[in-house]
Amino acid sequence: MCELLSPVGDFECLKAAVQNGADAVYFGANQFNARQNATNFDDEGLKKAIQYAKLRNVKINFTLNTLIKDAEFEDAVNLVKKVYELGADAIIVQDLGLAKYIIDNFPDMDVHASTQMTIHNLEGVQILKDIGFKRVVLSRELSLHEIEYICKNTDVEIECFVHGALCICYSGQCLLSSSIGARSGNRGKCAQPCRLPYKLYEEYKETINEKIDEGYLLSTRDYCSLEYLPDLIKAGVKSFKIEGRMKTPEYVATCTRIYRKYIDLVNSGEQYKVDPNDIKDLMQVFNRGKFSSGNLEEKPNRNYVFKEKPNNMGLYVGNISNFNSKKGHVTFKTNERLEIGDRISFQKEEHNYTISELMKNGENIKEANPGEIITIGRMKGNIFLGDKVYKLSDSSYEKELKEYYSKEHVKIPLIAYVRIKKGTPITLEVTSKDTDNGIYFSMSSKQTSDIIPIDAISNPITEERIKEQLNKTNDTPFKFDDIIFDMDENVYIQKISAINELRRNALQDLENQAIKRFSRNLNTVDTSNEKRRTNITEKEKKINDGANKPENKKTDLSLLLNIVNTKLNYENLEKVENIYVPFKYFKNRKYEDTIKNLSQKTNLYIYLPHIVKDNFRNVFFNDFDRIINTFDIYGLVVSNMSCIRYFEKLKEKYKFIGNYTLNVFNEHTINELQSLGINRITLSPELDEKSLEFLSKNSSIDTEILAYGNLRLMTMNYCLLGSSNMCYPECEMKCQKEDTKFYLQDRLNMKFRVIPDNVQTVSAIYNSRTTSISYKDINPSVARISILDENIEEINEIIKKVREDIPFKGEKYTKGNIDKFV
Repeated sequence: MCELLSPVGDFECLKAAVQNGADAVYFGANQFNARQNATNFDDEGLKKAIQYAKLRNVKINFTLNTLIKDAEFEDAVNLVKKVYELGADAIIVQDLGLAKYIIDNFPDMDVHASTQMTIHNLEGVQILKDIGFKRVVLSRELSLHEIEYICKNTDVEIECFVHGALCICYSGQCLLSSSIGARSGNRGKCAQPCRLPYKLYEEYKETINEKIDEGYLLSTRDYCSLEYLPDLIKAGVKSFKIEGRMKTPEYVATCTRIYRKYIDLVNSGEQYKVDPNDIKDLMQVFNRGKFSSGNLEEKPNRNYVFKEKPNNMGLYVGNISNFNSKKGHVTFKTNERLEIGDRISFQKEEHNYTISELMKNGENIKEANPGEIITIGRMKGNIFLGDKVYKLSDSSYEKELKEYYSKEHVKIPLIAYVRIKKGTPITLEVTSKDTDNGIYFSMSSKQTSDIIPIDAISNPITEERIKEQLNKTNDTPFKFDDIIFDMDENVYIQKISAINELRRNALQDLENQAIKRFSRNLNTVDTSNEKRRTNITEKEKKINDGANKPENKKTDLSLLLNIVNTKLNYENLEKVENIYVPFKYFKNRKYEDTIKNLSQKTNLYIYLPHIVKDNFRNVFFNDFDRIINTFDIYGLVVSNMSCIRYFEKLKEKYKFIGNYTLNVFNEHTINELQSLGINRITLSPELDEKSLEFLSKNSSIDTEILAYGNLRLMTMNYCLLGSSNMCYPECEMKCQKEDTKFYLQDRLNMKFRVIPDNVQTVSAIYNSRTTSISYKDINPSVARISILDENIEEINEIIKKVREDIPFKGEKYTKGNIDKFV
């Protein structure tokens, strides 16, 4: 059976999820989770939330899915201990080092790989299985076919998003918010710059610029998979995840209720058909320009992005037929029911409005029906004749939802055995039914009253009256399916309240037993790694104080040629210790002589793709043996976990460099990557100078940092030129034009280079400013230079300056996050 997993941002959302049929919920604390702007839970709130869900047999997947610095590691582990004791079922983790620590030290609590780990193929799943992960949340960029292939070839649980917001970038690979505003998505503080307007320009031979598109070009439509649920269940997906920890309780309630309905419908074996009214309810609570099927289809999705507006569109209700700006009266024919208290928006106005004045034929009314011409008052702003009107919320529907989830609908079935005998204290024994009811399975409570029944003079007690008192369980998560009596005839109970007290005590006892069952004892946890954690803290403090620093080591240079240009004479390159060439150039015989010449100059590395989907694996690697036999290869640069697995047999012969896309923030992650065969690790460009310095000087393997270059900010399963998530025959194929570059321009006129790809349709966006930093204090083993369009003379000047540790300065350059704390 598959699991329905609902999002929780606060306690109201928790009730909304649980009471509408969630099998499990996911939420975080006030720190270390990828939705720092949600309300989340403090210490007391965590206890209340976990107990509320667990007592109703709903599982807890606790989100601790941000990257963790060494100085924070102890606090993160303490948080894990807290939720471990409280009874969380699983921890969702992005940070590899933290995940491995939890796996090693909390063996009876599952660890799930967050979608932030960018696991998008079978090899990625399998390497995490070997590490000890119990479940993997796949990247949202996978098709139904790819999901099925993974599910059928692994015994790791697979979790997939089925509804809600999509990111344009592969989760875990977005550095846009971090780079332009020091608010890192990998640290739970994304400012969502993808929801801002951009212009797309084509530049030809560096002289001709043409605007080819504009709008909210990176803002994806929300995702709805109702039509595909039977296929996803058949594929073997274990858990269906609804996105939305920043959303309202009404959103959580609606999405949970509807997805519960259709999962149950599939499992029932009845004919599967989606009711349009359910789609309408989902759209009412949140949508961005209607829904998209995301990446599930094998055919191109040209509705992936909605460039007109980045926020909730609600339901379209009509077009303005008259606007009296002086009175603030807006008139239109409504397609939907409207009433006082509903929220609406207008096409060109960012502000939302609550309807406080509603009129028909000049008369005030409380509600209007579809097809009626109405006027709403007290409206002002960017409102124009002909503009569309949208209904963002339905006040009656929201009230109805709140009334529903405020009551108890999740009921644990019980059996009551009542013994009422004259001259003997009343007893009540309550047991769980003989079915697996989660934590209550085979549980019982026996309670005895101090009331002793006597002969009835009149009005003897009846079974119906006892049942009436026992069935007063409305405000509890219990119900009595059966009540069995052993009762004398003509018996009298002096206080009927005694039955109520027995019921309350029995149910409270069951709850206490249940809490004891799912709570854990901290003493069972192996804390042998704590000493090592203390030593890390002490080492870090000494470095921050400037004491006991190791002697500086020589820093080598690596040159990454993101673009290989056969028109350039690389023979004239200045000396560097390593050169990285993207794998696609090794496959194209046009570049064979150029690459061979590069290999004669220095150590040559194959720079492997950031993304390798399973259905493209053979396209990439079917001639890999020819490549390594043709060229003098020194090593591989791996950008995702799967490539460590793909090329496991080559570890003895070649050097493996972990790219910064592996998101290394702490020593624990370095140690784990070393155990997987990584020889040198590129530290995250999101780290500040002190953090980089600490890791460089304490790493168990060589370290590398980006010293110069335009940082790759996004890797996305989308082509801005073709407005699609896949290539298609009718596309103009602008990406194939020579001497042409593409840029996104933001509201501040900053230009971000776009490099499309017509193999997997995996596009890259690069920073508008070039990172250039001094690495003397950091003292890495290697300083990387990343090149896009520079010519040989410019590259040589860069090499010379980086070698001398002289950073470039000016408006074109940035120090990245060196002086920032993300």
